[in-house]
Amino acid sequence: MRYFIISQNLVKSDLKLPAHAILRVNLAWHRNLSSVKAMLSKYKDRNILLDVPIGRKKPPNHGHNIDNIADIANEFDNVKYVAVSNIEDLDSIRYYCTKFKGKIIPKIETYKGVIHSADIIDALNYKPQILMLDHEDLFSDLVYHKKEKHYMEVMKVLIETCKKKKTHLLRVKGIIFSND
Repeated sequence: MRYFIISQNLVKSDLKLPAHAILRVNLAWHRNLSSVKAMLSKYKDRNILLDVPIGRKKPPNHGHNIDNIADIANEFDNVKYVAVSNIEDLDSIRYYCTKFKGKIIPKIETYKGVIHSADIIDALNYKPQILMLDHEDLFSDLVYHKKEKHYMEVMKVLIETCKKKKTHLLRVKGIIFSND
C-alpha cells in the first residue's frame, strides 16, 4: 500500500486534494483540543492521521493531555492513524497501543529510537507496521550526541530495519511553499 499523507495546512489552500489522501492533523498547531475536534468533524469523510507531539522540544508545543487527546481521537472513526513523537522504547509503544483505536505510528526522531526500531516495530499490534521518520529531529538529536557525521549511516540502519521487518517507513517527499 502507498500512503499519501497531506498537511492540514493544505486544506486552507484552493488545491483539490485527492480522495485517497490522508489528512495529517498536527496537534502542535492547535492551541486547544476544541479546534482539533472541529477539524475532525469537518473532515469526517477523510481518513485522518492525528500527529501527537509528545515530548516535543521545539515550538509550538501546547502540552495537551494524552487522555483528552485519546478521548477525542477515539470518538471519531475517521482517525485511522495516530503518529506519536519520540517513541524510543517498548513501554511507550505498548501504552499508546492501549490508548488509541487508530493504528499507532511511532515517530522516530532520536538515535535511541533508531537503535530500538526493530523492537518498536515488533510491539505494534497491526500488520504491515508503519514508522514515521522526522529527519530534522533525528539530525538534531545526532548533533546533540555529537554523532552528526554518522547521519547517513543511522538513516541506513533505520531503512534496512524497516525493509527487513517489512515495515512501511513514512518520510517527507517534498515541501510546498506559499505566500498565503
